[in-house]
Amino acid sequence: MPTPFYHIVIAEEILDNSRLNASVHDLLFDCFPAFLFGNVAPDVQSISNYTREDTHFFSIDNVEKNVAYKALLSKHKELSNARRLSPVRSAFVAGYMAHLLLDQAWIVEVFKPVFGKDVNWGEFRERLFLHNVLRTFLDQRDYDRLPSDIDHKFALNLSATQWVPFIDNKDLHRWYKFVWEQLKDRLSSRTIEVFAARMDMEPEDFEEILLDDTLMEQRIFSRISRIRLYEFRQRALDNIIVMLNDYFSPDFGRV
Repeated sequence: MPTPFYHIVIAEEILDNSRLNASVHDLLFDCFPAFLFGNVAPDVQSISNYTREDTHFFSIDNVEKNVAYKALLSKHKELSNARRLSPVRSAFVAGYMAHLLLDQAWIVEVFKPVFGKDVNWGEFRERLFLHNVLRTFLDQRDYDRLPSDIDHKFALNLSATQWVPFIDNKDLHRWYKFVWEQLKDRLSSRTIEVFAARMDMEPEDFEEILLDDTLMEQRIFSRISRIRLYEFRQRALDNIIVMLNDYFSPDFGRV
């Protein structure tokens, strides 16, 4: 549920985390473009005909039924043993798993209890809109934090590998190009444009709140505080580090 640029900044923070095992750090560093793209690849659904269940391995309405990254590895066992994959492909899968863990945690801890169908403030459409305003706010913050060489870090030859068996490489390439073009020009993300079109609204409807600190406090941060969002991010990062250390451990996925 966080936007691509939130995921990309998280990927940078993963690599800088001292609790990431040295061998895992070295592999992800050497294959960082693949790891970065893995961190945004599941959202290929937004420009294709895949469903959330196809790419994320959970549904929003039944989000706690399973652990998404475990469901991925269970359904596609050839991805479960990182040592049997090429380094670049294992880095991509690791990034993909990080995305799934973060998205699932966001829905459980942020979306459903604050903006979901069963919450008793406002109309559901209003809550969906304000949820997208929040996602855009975080997106803009993280877009501005991207390193100046992020387009080079993201540079990847997608045709060299069949990345995952459940997404066509042509669709991945279209999604990669959509994200990379926003990284390359460094002018602005297209997140407001995408969300506005999805909700049949105007970008100005988002900007009216985003550009007004008082409205942001009244309509967003009165529902979920900045501290709570920070704590969510740190908790998710901690859990991703544990997951990645496990995934690359010698015994994980061994048959």
